[in-house]
Amino acid sequence: MRQIIAILILVFALVTKAQTTYTMNNTTATISCGVTNLFYDSGGSGANYANNQSLTKTFKSSTGGCLAVSFGAFSTEGCCDVLAIYNGTSTSAPLIGAYSGTQSPGTIVSTGSTITFYFVSDNTVNQAGWTATISCPGACAGTPTAGTLSVSNSTCSANSGTVNLTVAGGSSVSCGLTYAWQTATAGVGPWYNMAGAITPTIRTSYIGNTFYRRVITCGASSATSNTVSVITGTAGPVCTLADYTATAIAYSFDTFTGTTLPTTDDVLFTSTVSLGFQMCVGGVAFYGGYMASNCAFVFDAVPCFPNIQQNTNAAPGIGTAYEIVKPAPTQSTSIPRNAILGPWTDIDPSLGGKIQYGTLGTAPNRRFVLSYENVPMYSCGTASPAIYLTSQIKIFEQNDVIEIHVGNKGVCPGWNRGQAVLGLHSYDGKIYVPPVSQTAHNSNVSSPGFTWTMSSTAYRFTAPCSSTVNCLTTLPVNFKAFYCDNLEGVNLIYWDTGGEAELKEFLVERSEDGINFEVVGTLLPNNKPSKYVFEDRTYKHGITNYYRISSVEINGVKNQTSIYPVLDKMEKLTVSEPYPNPSHGVINISFSSKQSTLAYYSIKDLYGKEVATGAYTIEPGITEKNIDCRNMNEGVYLLEISDAGQHIISQRKLALMK
Repeated sequence: MRQIIAILILVFALVTKAQTTYTMNNTTATISCGVTNLFYDSGGSGANYANNQSLTKTFKSSTGGCLAVSFGAFSTEGCCDVLAIYNGTSTSAPLIGAYSGTQSPGTIVSTGSTITFYFVSDNTVNQAGWTATISCPGACAGTPTAGTLSVSNSTCSANSGTVNLTVAGGSSVSCGLTYAWQTATAGVGPWYNMAGAITPTIRTSYIGNTFYRRVITCGASSATSNTVSVITGTAGPVCTLADYTATAIAYSFDTFTGTTLPTTDDVLFTSTVSLGFQMCVGGVAFYGGYMASNCAFVFDAVPCFPNIQQNTNAAPGIGTAYEIVKPAPTQSTSIPRNAILGPWTDIDPSLGGKIQYGTLGTAPNRRFVLSYENVPMYSCGTASPAIYLTSQIKIFEQNDVIEIHVGNKGVCPGWNRGQAVLGLHSYDGKIYVPPVSQTAHNSNVSSPGFTWTMSSTAYRFTAPCSSTVNCLTTLPVNFKAFYCDNLEGVNLIYWDTGGEAELKEFLVERSEDGINFEVVGTLLPNNKPSKYVFEDRTYKHGITNYYRISSVEINGVKNQTSIYPVLDKMEKLTVSEPYPNPSHGVINISFSSKQSTLAYYSIKDLYGKEVATGAYTIEPGITEKNIDCRNMNEGVYLLEISDAGQHIISQRKLALMK
C-alpha cells in the first residue's frame, strides 16, 4: 500500500511539474525546457488584466538556447493597452513589435536566450488579455523551406493601407532560423530589407503599389518566398458570383414567429443579425449581416469596396436611399452590393405589413429566413393591397444555398417607374446573378420603365465557390462532420470521425470574436470512428460564441476544423452599438428582445464616477431608445447597458463633443 501511495505521489508531482504558469508581474523567470510553459496577462487564465498597469516580464532559457513564444488568444483595448516585446534582457533591447487590440503577435522567436515583455494599460476598459505558450525549439539545420507567401486584410484609402503578410508551408520555428522581410516598388526589385521586420509574420502599412517577399535563413543557407503585390483598391475575394446559377423551384412560404423589425423606411435596420451559422458568399465567409427595409439581406463590405450607395460601407442604421437609377450590376445607385435582393424595391414598412426574421430548424440543417409580409409600396399607400410585397429570403446552413420566395410583387408605377431588382449582386457591383436573365427581373430606367410582376414564384441560387474554394467546410483528415447548436441554455459541440489513428486528444476551443481562441475542454479519442458531443455551460451570454475543434496527434501536430458560430438562444436582450459616436449630445441605441423586459444604462467618466443613469421598458422585437447627454461636459465616457437582472451586456466608450 505504501508503494502504491508513493507511486501516486510521484505521478501527481510529475503531472504538477509538467505545466508551469507565468503572469505579468515585474519578475524574471527561467524557462524549463522540459515542461509546458503558459504565459498570461496579469489576470491569469480566467480574468481580465487590470487598469493603470505598467508591468515588465523577462524570460530566460534554462538551456541557453532561444525561446519561442506562440500566442493564442489576444485581446487588449486597441487604443490604449499595449504589449511591447523586446529581443533581450530588458526594454533597452531591440524592439520586436508592439501589439494591441486583436492584432496578435503570432509566434515570436528570440535570437538569444532571453526575451522581455512590457505591458501598459490606461485607466478605463480592460480586456481578456492573452494566452501564450513558451517553448525551447531545437537548432535549425540545412536549407530552410521558403513556404508560400500570401497577403490579406487590406485596409484601403486613396494610396495607402495596411496588410497582414503570412507564410504557409515554411520551415518550422527553430533556433538560429532568422527572418527578413523585403519590399520593392516593382516585382523584379530592387529589394530592400524592412527595418525591424524579423518575425515569421508581419502586419505593415503600404503606399501605392508595393511588393513583398520573405527571406528565411539558417546558417549559410537561405530561401526566398514567392512575391506578392498589394495594389491599392484591388483587394477582393478569390472567388466571385460569376458562376452562381439559379433554378426555378416550388414556392414555399415559411410560417413562423420570429423577431420583428421596426417600421423605419429606407435603411439598414439598426440591429445586425447572426445567421446562427457560417455562410460563404463569393468565396468570403460571413456570420451574419444587415436587413434592409427595402427587401434585401446585405453582407459586410469587402475591404476597398463600399456596398451602400456610392461610398458607404454597410453598418447598422445606415440610410440606403431608394431610387434605382441604373440596372444591376452597378455601383452608382441605391442597389446594395454584396447583397441578396429579394427583390430590392421601394416598399414602405411605415404604412403596414410585417418584417421579421428567424433561424429555423436544427443543426446542421438550419435556414435563416428574412420575411416581408404584405408590405405596401411607397407612394401608392394602403389603398392598393393587390400590389403589396410578400417575399422571403432564405439562407441555408448546408452548401451555401440561397433561395428567394416571392408570394406577391406588384408595381406602383407612380414612383421611380416601378423599378425593382431580384437576384444576387456582387461585392464590387460588377456581377448581377438574376433568376432568369440579365433583364427579366432587373430594372429598366428608360421611360416608362420596366414594371415586372411576380406571384407564388421561387428560385434557388447554388454556390460553386464553396466546392472550389472551400472557405467554410475545411475539416481535418478523418473528420466526417462538425457542427454546433444552443439547446436549453447549453452550447453543444458535435463532431464525427471516420478514423482516429495516431490521435492524442481533441481540444474544444472557443472565441468571442472568431479570431482569438481559448481551450474550454479536452476529450480523449476512442481510437475508432466515433461521434462526440461536448457541453459548454461557461460561455458568455448575449453574444455569438465561435467554436473549433483541434485534433492533436501523438507527434504533436495539430489540425483544426473550420470555425462555427453559435448564437445564444436563451438570451432575452441584445443591444446595438451606440450611434452617433462621437455625438453632440443625443445617443441612440437599439435593443432586440424576445419578450417584454427592462434595460438599464449607466454613464461613467474616466475616473469611474457615475454621471448619468436610467431605465427603459423594452418590448418584443426591435426597440429604439435614446439617451440625452446634452447637459454633460465634452469628453470621453463609458456607457454600460444592463439587463433586468443587472448583468452588464454591453460596455462601450462614448465621445461627447460640443
